Amino acid sequence: MKSIFACCAGLGAACMLAAPLHAVGLGPLSKEGYIDGPRKGFELVIYNPYQTSVDFTAYAVAADDETPQPRVTIIPAQLKLGAGQSRRLVVIASDLAPEEYYQFRVCAERTTPPTGVAINARVCSQLSVRRVR
Repeated sequence: MKSIFACCAGLGAACMLAAPLHAVGLGPLSKEGYIDGPRKGFELVIYNPYQTSVDFTAYAVAADDETPQPRVTIIPAQLKLGAGQSRRLVVIASDLAPEEYYQFRVCAERTTPPTGVAINARVCSQLSVRRVR
């Protein structure tokens, strides 16, 4: 009986020490589209889960690695959100060739993590577009 209480107490203490992790919210996490011209626009929503205003950075990288994607424009790429607020981002993929299938990710994270934070949490949306002609 004593060992059951000790086990439960240890588990409870571990749960209390494990604070919930927060990361910027970005959605949808996946989106695809078709277009008949050289540009395709997407709309994403960024959300601040923190209790204070935070500066965020959004940027585009390749689908499989961290290669920057200069053909992608994000408006706005730098923004400040109040606690619990969200905002739309416009993402534009440009210079699409006929019949091209283009995949990339748009990621968002805090511009400057607070002092003492070892990992700056980020979230990425997987986007893809196919130009049909």
